[in-house]
Amino acid sequence: MSTTIHAIHIGQPREVAHGKQLIKTSIFKEPTDQRVEIHALGIKGDTQSDLVNHGGVDKAICAYSYDRYPFWEERLGQPAGHSAFGENITLYGWLEEEVQIGDVFELGTAVVQISQPRHPCYKLGIKHQQPKMPLWVKETGYSGFYFRVLKEGHASVEDDLKRIESYSHNPTVMEVNRCRNNSAATKEDLTKMLEVKELASEWVEVFTKKRNEI
Repeated sequence: MSTTIHAIHIGQPREVAHGKQLIKTSIFKEPTDQRVEIHALGIKGDTQSDLVNHGGVDKAICAYSYDRYPFWEERLGQPAGHSAFGENITLYGWLEEEVQIGDVFELGTAVVQISQPRHPCYKLGIKHQQPKMPLWVKETGYSGFYFRVLKEGHASVEDDLKRIESYSHNPTVMEVNRCRNNSAATKEDLTKMLEVKELASEWVEVFTKKRNEI
C-alpha cells in the first residue's frame, strides 16, 4: 500500500514568548517544494533546538497524518496551519491505529522505519496558543510518530510513501500510546512493549521504569 505526501516541512530555531521567558524552538516549520536530502539524523536544512528531547537517530523524521487535521481544527476552533504538530512529513492516511512499531516505508529513495510515537511537549501548546494541546494529544492518542532512517536518500511531495514491510506482530502506535498514558497499564502490558525490539530506547526506558514501579 502507498499514499502520496501532503507536505514536507523544514524549520530553523526561533525565539518565542512563554510567559515571562523567551524559549528557543523549531516547532514552527514551513513547507518546501524542493527535493530534500534525508540522512541518518533527519532532513537537511531542518534544525532541532532542543537536542535533549528532540532529534537523534530514533527521532530523525516526525510524521503526522493530514487526516487528523479536521479533528484538531474543530477542537481548536481555528485553522491548524502548516506543520500543525511540528512534523517534517505530513502524510495522507497511515493513522496511529493503522501502523505498527517497526513498519518500514520507502520515502522517495530513502527507506525509513517507525521507531516510536511522538510524545507531545508544552511547545505544542505554545504553537496553537492552547496549553491543553499536549494533554489532548495524550488523551486521544493522535500523536503522529517518528521514523528512523534505514537508508539515506531524497524525497519530495511528488513521491509516494509506500509500506514495504509490515510488523503486524508488533503493537500499533496507538497501542503504545495507550500503554504509556494509561495509569492502569499492567506489568504484562508493559512487558509486551518491552519485547518490541524495534521500539526506540527512550520508550524502552519509560516502560521499564513504569513496570518497576508496579
